Amino acid sequence: MIKAALVLEGGALRGMYTSGVLDTFLKNNMEFECVAGVSAGALNAMSYISKQPGRSAKINLEYCDDPRYIGRKAFIKNKGIIGYDYLFGDISENKVPFDYKAFENTNQRFVIVTTNCEKAETEYLERGNCNDLFKAAQASSSMPLASAIVEINNNHYLDGAVTTSIPIKWAIEQGYEKVVVVLTRDRTYRKPMLSNKMKKLYKLAYHKYPKLIEKLNTMPERYNKLQEEIIDLEKEGKIFIIRPEKEVTVSRLEKDKEKLENLYKEGIAEAEKNLDALKEYLEIS
Repeated sequence: MIKAALVLEGGALRGMYTSGVLDTFLKNNMEFECVAGVSAGALNAMSYISKQPGRSAKINLEYCDDPRYIGRKAFIKNKGIIGYDYLFGDISENKVPFDYKAFENTNQRFVIVTTNCEKAETEYLERGNCNDLFKAAQASSSMPLASAIVEINNNHYLDGAVTTSIPIKWAIEQGYEKVVVVLTRDRTYRKPMLSNKMKKLYKLAYHKYPKLIEKLNTMPERYNKLQEEIIDLEKEGKIFIIRPEKEVTVSRLEKDKEKLENLYKEGIAEAEKNLDALKEYLEIS
């Protein structure tokens, strides 16, 4: 077990890059003590923790154009664009089986980053404070406007990225001296500012949650500021970053399987290229 935290950014189907990185870690028997995932990062983490290389990529490659997984049929059943009922139901139980036993028996700490809608604050859900990690992963990956709010223990949750897109500070504050971060955007990417139209949509959709609206409206500024902080932390040697070298053209709900597969292969290639440097950073052989 590697005494370090592994932090996984979201990005919906851009998470194919993360799948490639994690599969490389599994191939090299790299098991991190703590895994913290946001949105698609949390979903990817589940197959990493259950030690099933290729599983996450297979699901997205085989079912990205299935309307039960992403699309109209998913929306009818889930009130959102992603079919979590299909993902955690038929897919995980039959089509691309999830190893529930391995997942439950792990000694790894698995932390799922969510946003509490009422408080507009980050909540870190894990085994000690949440009895349904699948529901927590759904909450973490429920994109604003595209997905329904998820209720867990009478609390209402959305995408963890609304309040904490990449929980590096949390990992450091938890006492992890080594933090490995997998990002799904290249070094130059910065979020564009929100349009007035988008702000109006947020206000209309989440009028019951005024604090949440404020967080949604400031997401780009906070994300872009964090990117500058990440660069500094990397220079100081406090964190180790694996991220795409070039611009990622895969959209959040990409249907082009060739583009998805190429991004997956890019994740594998980047992880393999960084493997020696990563082991040196982690002080392992």
